Amino acid sequence: MKIFRVIPLLFLFSFSLSAQPGNPAQADSLSLQQQFDEMVRVSNKFQTFRVVRQNFLNAFIGNVQDSIRRYTAEIESLTATLAEQKGALDGQAAEITERDRLVADLTEEKDSISVLGMSLTKSTYNLILWSLIGLLLALLLFALARMRVAVASSKEARLAREKTAAELEKSRKSRLEVEQSLRRQLQDERNKRAN
Repeated sequence: MKIFRVIPLLFLFSFSLSAQPGNPAQADSLSLQQQFDEMVRVSNKFQTFRVVRQNFLNAFIGNVQDSIRRYTAEIESLTATLAEQKGALDGQAAEITERDRLVADLTEEKDSISVLGMSLTKSTYNLILWSLIGLLLALLLFALARMRVAVASSKEARLAREKTAAELEKSRKSRLEVEQSLRRQLQDERNKRAN
């Protein structure tokens, strides 16, 4: 009789063992959620509770801790990579800022001209240069006009001098003639008196 009692217990025990095949928490190919769902599925029911084997829970906790370690290492690796990339970006930003400053300096240097130690922009330089050229051209035209006036005045003065010289020569000749005539008359008078 005892055997009849033992056999149903054995049967029940073997049925519970067959109802919970393999440790789902040790399945490495499953995600943690899938392992948990499998563990809950194969656990025994006791009224409103579920009875889970201790080795299933231990294996599941081990897998959770492994996953936490793996994810923590991955987070640290990603954080280090992020910090490295941030440092590289900061370095590149500083390099870009330096290059922008250098480009601005070169552009300013390209757009300016050094004259007598002063740095002038090209537009200011062009304004000064063309103003000087215009001023020199105006002075040249003024000098040419003054020279033309002076040449015309000297021509008039030369003509007046030549005219005056001609009149003076004419006057001198006429005086010489008058003088010679007077001398002849004087000589004639002297000759008459002497006779």
